[in-house]
Amino acid sequence: MTNTETIAAITDVVNTYATAMVSGERAELERVFFENSCEVGHYEGELLWNSRDAFIRMCEEGADKQATAWWSIRSVSVHGDIAVAHLEDEWAGMYFDTVLTMLCHEGAWRVVSKVYRIKTGRG
Repeated sequence: MTNTETIAAITDVVNTYATAMVSGERAELERVFFENSCEVGHYEGELLWNSRDAFIRMCEEGADKQATAWWSIRSVSVHGDIAVAHLEDEWAGMYFDTVLTMLCHEGAWRVVSKVYRIKTGRG
């Protein structure tokens, strides 16, 4: 993969993550998250540490099929077959700083972990 192809593939994972999270599309989230991946952050003052399946269930329960996903990549760092994408995104009326760690395995980039913080708004 060239650098341009790598960034395009990572951007595609971010797009799939953001749109499938908003719409609650289990199959798409399972495709881009490794089975043993996790989601970690503070929610309402408590540490939330979800398995991939718990995260996906939460997305399904909060799904809004009419909503348009909003997301913006702030930075991407790639080192061989590992990458970190820092993005801003929106879900269920909340805005987040999200960091996705990824691994390219068998030719496909997939999420190893999602770490987030809730923000007061976009930007």
